[in-house]
This record gives sequence, structure tokens and C-alpha cells, in this order.
Amino acid sequence: MWSPPMVNSFEWNVDSSSLGKPGLSGIGGVLRNHRGHLFGVFSIPVGILNSNLAELRAVIKAIELSASNCLLHHKHLIIESDSANVTSWMHNPHNRPWMHHKRFSSVNKLNTYFDSITYTHVFHESNYMANYMVKQEVLRSSEFIA
Repeated sequence: MWSPPMVNSFEWNVDSSSLGKPGLSGIGGVLRNHRGHLFGVFSIPVGILNSNLAELRAVIKAIELSASNCLLHHKHLIIESDSANVTSWMHNPHNRPWMHHKRFSSVNKLNTYFDSITYTHVFHESNYMANYMVKQEVLRSSEFIA
């Protein structure tokens, strides 16, 4: 079950879906504040990817969207993902796959917009709304960002 973040924090629940290994993939996310108010959502097709790269793309999209919103600058950002691999990569730079170095470098630059970012691994059930958003997008060809 989802629980709200601390006061003055914003929380992204992100998810991805891949129809194969690799396969047609989509990413989605839901941003809420400490009162549970919805601040943003995204649902985007990302082509043919494996599940780890799709989930990484979801995390990066959440950071990019947050950095583009000045209301979120200098705030604490929490990103919850049901991927233990991606959460581990975000916590441990030495464990990151070298082939995605450019993606991680862009994340490091965007981190300067926030007081801090916490990456949390959650069970699939806690990401229900993000999971719903991503399931809508896997078979579509257009982006949805609000």
C-alpha cells in the first residue's frame, strides 16, 4: 500500500513494462506530495528494451520532469521503483552498468536541482497507480505527460 512522503517532499512511483526479454516496453510514473495530491503523471512508450533498462528510463524520466518544474527545485525527492537492480544502481555508482554511463551522468547533473533524492525499492503492490499508467502505454505510440 502507498504511503505519503514527509512534509516538503515529493514522491514519484515509477514502473515499466516489457513484453519480452527484450520486448516492446513502456514507462510510467505518478508524482504526489505529502498530502497525496497528484502533481504529475507520465506514460510513455520507449521501444524495445529489457526490463532493467526500461525501469531505468522511468527513473530518469521522473528526474527530468522534476528538474523541469521549478516548484520542485530545492525539495526532497523520493523515487520508488519495484526494480531492486535499478534502485541498487542509483545507490551504488560502482555497480552501474558501464554501457549506461551517459544516462547516469545526466542524472548526476540533474541532481543539483534538488536538496536530495532518495531511491527506494518497493514491492509491486505499492506501485499500483504507476503500474496502471505503464500498462496503458506499452501498446500505444504516443506519450502522455500531465
